[in-house]
Amino acid sequence: MYRLLNHTLIFQIFLAFFILLPSIGNACTIFCGKDKNGHVWAANNEDGTYSFANYLNIFPKTEDTKYGYFTLSYESEKNGENGGIEGGMNEAGLFYDFNSISTTLVKDLHKKKAFPEGDFKILSHILASFSTVQEVIDFFNVYWFEVGFNSAQMHIADKYGNYGIIGPSGSRLLKNERYQISTNFDICGNQNSSDPERYWRFPIVKENLEKKQVGLASFSDICELTSIKGKGYYGGHTIYSNIQNLNTGDVWFYFTSDYKNPYKTSISELLSKGRKSYLIRDLFPMHPISVLYTNYQTNGGKSTFDIYKALDISKERKSEILSVFVSLFKENYDESLLPFLEEHLKSNPQGHWMRSARATVYFQNGDIEKAKAIVKTYKNEVPETSMEVDKILNLFDGKFEENANVTIELEGYQDAKQVFVKGLPTSFDFLIKKNGKWVGKFSIEPGCYNYLFMVDGEEVLDSNTPVKITASIYEDWYNSHRLCMGMTNEAYQVIIKVKVPNKDDIVYIAGNQRNLTNWSPIFRLKKTSDFEREFTTELHLPAKFKFSRGNSETEAIMKGNEKDKEGEWLTMEYNLNSKNVVYEIIGWKDKQ
Repeated sequence: MYRLLNHTLIFQIFLAFFILLPSIGNACTIFCGKDKNGHVWAANNEDGTYSFANYLNIFPKTEDTKYGYFTLSYESEKNGENGGIEGGMNEAGLFYDFNSISTTLVKDLHKKKAFPEGDFKILSHILASFSTVQEVIDFFNVYWFEVGFNSAQMHIADKYGNYGIIGPSGSRLLKNERYQISTNFDICGNQNSSDPERYWRFPIVKENLEKKQVGLASFSDICELTSIKGKGYYGGHTIYSNIQNLNTGDVWFYFTSDYKNPYKTSISELLSKGRKSYLIRDLFPMHPISVLYTNYQTNGGKSTFDIYKALDISKERKSEILSVFVSLFKENYDESLLPFLEEHLKSNPQGHWMRSARATVYFQNGDIEKAKAIVKTYKNEVPETSMEVDKILNLFDGKFEENANVTIELEGYQDAKQVFVKGLPTSFDFLIKKNGKWVGKFSIEPGCYNYLFMVDGEEVLDSNTPVKITASIYEDWYNSHRLCMGMTNEAYQVIIKVKVPNKDDIVYIAGNQRNLTNWSPIFRLKKTSDFEREFTTELHLPAKFKFSRGNSETEAIMKGNEKDKEGEWLTMEYNLNSKNVVYEIIGWKDKQ
């Protein structure tokens, strides 16, 4: 059943923040070990798509908690106290951090309970309440996340020399071992990763821990040896590293590949300053990244590039910083950062998005012939390129694609140089000034998309287009326009009911829109009786989805369903005519 909702969308998808984040960008090399004095050390490399918004969040002990602690988070200090915690340590000497792993079935999930305070409180509760690895393992033997935690594993250590791994495949406790290492393959599932990009750091850490004494020097060396340095599969960068002595409480932070100039502190010193959050980059005001970004915020990209050119640092570190600002150019559509892109192209000429982005800047500055020449030259150099050369050349001539089914317009901003539409699935997202408006015509596949405009690097909304309140797995609420192709503009509250063949069956749903996690099996249905499961959310219709036990290999076989020409089961569909539909699972793909 469904009903039309007039209020803002319920933000269920944000519950998946903690679990989804590792799977879409963050790697992590985590290791711990005991030194000759019996002190336990733990370290982490935070790898992923570069972010300037990384936070160190301090939580002193309160009347309701046993221990003070710190957490690390992306994008907002709020994520340092909910499901977005990336790692942390408490004053009792308990440490944890997370690796992303492939989506994995959760072992014995039907035996676990939801934490009474909710998913968002679990990670804070562990640091506020526990001092040993055993306590954390005991907790997860009883409780589990209601949403997700099937694509990450938790690496734990305590000052007593105990190490642990908790993941969807189970848990382990190591006592009297010299060290523990985890990267991006499932430790408890005994997975020997066949993907070298996930595994390559593990043997490096192991070799060094076997040969060297555990301590600050060896741990910082290992962090540097396994640093991604702008070249990684997971987005390119080790943003920061943190090393901690769990017995003394001393903590060292390292920022963007600089392992010579740490920020030294201790958990007692941090807690003495009260409840605060710090941008990690602000702890390193003289780091080249911090200097450049601060200047960029004040003076723009061209001035920042002049400072970059004068940096007296190694070629490798300079190259990494260059790639950071190329990514910032792509993210912000900021013309002033073009010098970084052009510098990058001198040594890295491949990558057609960079060539087309460069050409687009010249086009929007009125140099149409140079824009065309850039594209044609690239086509000559790389004939097999997947760049849609004819399409972009036609756009430079003011000609839109013939099969366009969507027209996007923005009124005003006649003096703007650059206008883009952000959020639509299109290869070329710049708009062209026509008849007093900024116009784009695109061929868009069915789906619901949230979009806004970027005008000379600033996000804007069109006063003539309805504005919706939108939520994202990366952000809090924000305003955007909404385009629904082949689906209702309105969101309906939908109750999806499913019959299952076995009392202990766990059922996940994944489908074709944001509140169905865009085909990622994160949400599981609520058990309403032994053989019934239920899921309530808000959907644009028709909604298409599949059920599984937690990944694509365990897809549900539905009563009355058929296979397509490739032998794959067809998706379920909920449309405007669907009322009181109950789906029935008769088996599972992995049980065939």
